[in-house]
Amino acid sequence: MARRDVINTSIWAAKSIAIVFAELVFAISISFFLIHAMPGNPYQIILVGLLQRGIPYEQAKIMAAALAGYNPNVNPIVSWAGYMWSVFHGNLGYSLIYRAPVSKIIATAAPWTILLVAVSLTLAFATGYILGLYAASKTGVVDALINGSLSFFQSIPAYVLALILIIIFGVLLKIAPIAGAYSSNVTPGFTAKFILDVMRHLALPLLTYFLVIFPGWVFGTRSLAISITREDYVLVAKARSLPEKRITLTYIGKNALLPQLTALLYSYGLMFGSSIFIESTFAIPGLGYVLAIGSGSRDYLLTIGSFLVIIIAVILGNFIADVTYGLIDPRVRAV
Repeated sequence: MARRDVINTSIWAAKSIAIVFAELVFAISISFFLIHAMPGNPYQIILVGLLQRGIPYEQAKIMAAALAGYNPNVNPIVSWAGYMWSVFHGNLGYSLIYRAPVSKIIATAAPWTILLVAVSLTLAFATGYILGLYAASKTGVVDALINGSLSFFQSIPAYVLALILIIIFGVLLKIAPIAGAYSSNVTPGFTAKFILDVMRHLALPLLTYFLVIFPGWVFGTRSLAISITREDYVLVAKARSLPEKRITLTYIGKNALLPQLTALLYSYGLMFGSSIFIESTFAIPGLGYVLAIGSGSRDYLLTIGSFLVIIIAVILGNFIADVTYGLIDPRVRAV
């Protein structure tokens, strides 16, 4: 029996890895075809720029192919294979705006997005889970008040909510900066002054993220908790006159936690895609901000490179969620 479980686990792991690899290849292939379909081929733009700088044509062709990450003058299949090889080795092309490798720009921008997403999503999940359980255990005015107020916040678009917070806390009250990740007169580094300055600048973006996603976690947990309340083992626990707090935390809370944890892992990847509006509004130099700059300036390689990294983050987030759920629940590995 143990041997069969090992075989099932191995097959499940190999299948999961193969699916992730296929998704990555598909996503990278889509980005390759997008580059070719866009007006103003990036290879040609870079080539013209090199020729204008007086570089010989043959040398310029080699340099343009290296900077663009592919060579359109060769067979399309060979060009696609070369592009795949470049991407898997971290070469996403050359940014015409920043005049630097796209991979270097993304490596600089990604930590800001990861910080915003990780902190806001974790806080929203923790508080939303607790409030969702509380709302499910209450009826009448309390439950209606929670649902009504959170429905109001959920109906406000992220960029509108960001503007409201900027006007209230940045313009009227003047208690928080409204743009940038840190002050221009502060030297970046692991110092108390820099960390406190970053915390002040990220307060409004984090609050915006939190308010946008917090209601969803409350409603999701509440819905799960209410459905679990109708299960036989919960009814038996109530019939045994167990304390209400114990029933909520042990019988209902633990069973509602696993699906929410899985959704949390999925959300880490998906949140990267929603960063463009909030980061652009607050001028936070993250992936969303870089993507907005690249698309607005027709810097195709920077745009596609940023978009590709966001897609990869979603794929890896889904993969981690599947693996975690499979390790927790053996029934998933047997499918």
